[in-house]
Parts: sequence; C-alpha cells; structure tokens
Amino acid sequence: MSTSGPGAILVTGATGFVMANVTHHLAERGHAVVAADLKPPDALLRRFLEGLPGAVTFRPLDVSNRGAVLDLIREVRPARAVHGAAITSIPPESERARFAETAEVNITGTLNVLAALAGVGTGRVVAISSGSVYGRRENSSPVSEDEGKDPPALYPITKWAADMLARRFAAVRGLDLAVARLASPFGPLERDTGSRPLLSPIAYWATAAVKGEPVVMAGDAGHRRDAVYVADIAAGIAAVLLADRLAHDAYNVGWGRTTSGEEVVAALARLVPGLRVERRPDQPSPWQGGANVARGPLDCGRLRGDTGWRPRHDLDSGLAAYMEWLRAR
Repeated sequence: MSTSGPGAILVTGATGFVMANVTHHLAERGHAVVAADLKPPDALLRRFLEGLPGAVTFRPLDVSNRGAVLDLIREVRPARAVHGAAITSIPPESERARFAETAEVNITGTLNVLAALAGVGTGRVVAISSGSVYGRRENSSPVSEDEGKDPPALYPITKWAADMLARRFAAVRGLDLAVARLASPFGPLERDTGSRPLLSPIAYWATAAVKGEPVVMAGDAGHRRDAVYVADIAAGIAAVLLADRLAHDAYNVGWGRTTSGEEVVAALARLVPGLRVERRPDQPSPWQGGANVARGPLDCGRLRGDTGWRPRHDLDSGLAAYMEWLRAR
C-alpha cells in the first residue's frame, strides 16, 4: 500500500534505531509513514512494524544525493517530516575512517532534505539533533536548550552545525521547523545498520543478561548518562511533530535525570536474579571520553510545557520493557 500523497509523514533514517521507533509510534497511532533510508529494512524491523494501524512504505534514499532527495520528496509530497538520517561516528576509529562522509551526510544531507521539503510546501519538520552538542559541564545541573554549546568531537560538531543551519534555513525559507536534541536512548531495535557502530552500554548489558552471560562493566561504574527508554524519545519527537503550534524552535528530549552504570546494573539484577557482573575499572570504557563527556541531564521542561509530553517509563519499567522485547525477538 502506498503512503504517498496528502497526510503522509516522511521519516528519514527510518531503518535505524531511534527513527524505527518513531516510525512505530506514528504508525501505531494510525499515521501513514514513508520510511526512507539508505539501508533496506531487515526482518527484525519488518516484524517490529507489522500489524500496525498506519501503513508503512519503505523507500531507498541517500540523503547526500540531492537529486534522489528531490525526486522522492516531490513524489511523496509529505504533510510533515522527521529528518533523522545520520552517521553516528562516535568511536575514534570510526571518526577517523568516516570523517568526510559523516560531515556530508549529517550536514549537507540535512540541507538537501530541508530544501526539498520547503520546495513542496511540507508542514511541520523535526530535525533530529543531539544532547551531545552541549559538551562537557562542570556540574551535574540540568542543561536547558539556551545554554552554550561546546561539541567535543566530530559527531556532535556535525549535529550542532546541522542544528544551527536547519533553524536558520527555516527562518530564511519560512519552513515550520524545530530541532529535537536527544538524550541517550536505549531499547528495541538498537543495532548497527552501518551508521551506528557503537551501541549504548545498556544494549550490551541487557543483551548479556538475557543470554545468561556476565555483564561486563569497564571503566568508572559511577559514570552517569542521560539514559532514556526509546519509546519515550519517540513520543517526544512525535509531540513536537504533531503539535498545532510551537513556541520554540529547539527542544530537549530525555528523562531529565542521569543514571550511573551501577544503577543500571542494580536494576537489571532486580529483573534477572543471579545476574553475574564483572567489574573492570582499569579497562577503558568506549562510553567514557570523546563525544561521551560528563554533563547533567537534559532539562525537558520546555517540551512538557509546550506539548504536554510526559515520559511513560522510569529506569526499571524501561529496562523491563526492553528485556521483554529482547526475549521475544
């Protein structure tokens, strides 16, 4: 069934982790979705989306190819859109290997999509940004949208550049746009589809727990992350997308609190009696340093106030839902 035409919502990067959950959230509520991505949907994603009230049509799309972007968007003429296609080149080896490609996809790809959407008169557009644009903070206070930005590595630098350019483009062209700066999601469909080589620590720990394997904690177990269950992230993005009107052009999306590795493992142990944990404090952790710098949680008061959005999960219920999905897949 085609979802082209009036009323369809375009989601770019739709076979990746967060955008797959956004697609699920929208289709679950009856919206027709055109799910565009360079990577085709795998069997896991197709099962995740099957049987939902809204039709989902997959279309191939390389956002760095301006002509292909124009062709697809002129054909679909979406009513609204979420642009989430990106390369998350966080590990240093990925940053070195894909430096220019990451900049092209994350920055030029964003402008290609926005220009095409403006050309067909698309309504609300949400461009996906990242909480990593704020950089390191000397204290653990919540970080609001208006605080200074200090992106520490390639991925957050490209996300901040795209964030600024998207909002300026919208102002110049009259596009109804807001950016959504995401905290650190975990949950169903987190896997590497070619653009996200480093998954969240919770993905590795929860998978190990389900398999009956030891949970390996490297580095500082007290290191805190702004972890949030991905269904709440998807709901927050959808709230920005579907709001009748918005008072701002940038919104943080997260739980509004941080969680340490020790707290996550303790929650997993409550769900998996007899959980084995191997602590390796002298072993470097890929989630500490680089783009993963210390900061407080994202302050999401603006999103709550403007849209009425509230997260439905806490750490325990989010982990329980994730574990249930891992066991059933």
